[in-house]
Amino acid sequence: MTQSLAKYHARSPRYILQPQDNTLVRVAGPQQIPWEEGTEIKNISLSGLAFTTSVELCPIVGEFIKIQFQVPGTTQMACYGLVTRLEPLGQTEILVGVQFYKLEMPHRIVLLQGLAQKLKDQQQENRQAPIGFWAQWKFQWLKNPRASLMMILFFLSWMILVLWTLR
Repeated sequence: MTQSLAKYHARSPRYILQPQDNTLVRVAGPQQIPWEEGTEIKNISLSGLAFTTSVELCPIVGEFIKIQFQVPGTTQMACYGLVTRLEPLGQTEILVGVQFYKLEMPHRIVLLQGLAQKLKDQQQENRQAPIGFWAQWKFQWLKNPRASLMMILFFLSWMILVLWTLR
């Protein structure tokens, strides 16, 4: 069952980390014992982040943890967060949603600049992709020739019927 406090706070747009991004996150729970083995950031925003971890190392919903990670495109950052969501991803792995807690202004600025740059880079990459909606649509009918033939026959039948009634 998914446990969540996420419905109680507003969400910011998420940046989904790419393969070239550093996805490692270092986490320390209330016992201040840090771990990073098996943890990986999945997405990040101005209000929080989501990372995966093993079931054995999983924090509990409502727990305050210290997290250290690299902001995409910039430097390392450490801050506190509140665990707001736990979502099982199979038998051994859990997705942990964390809301940043009292994020200081310099950290907020670094995070904003890093995310803005990464989102801008993604938009430029998407604009350079040559295949858009119309280019894909042109050849869509080739994927299912039987359905295309049926549509053409239906259209021709309709045209014959219209022309015959107009005579």
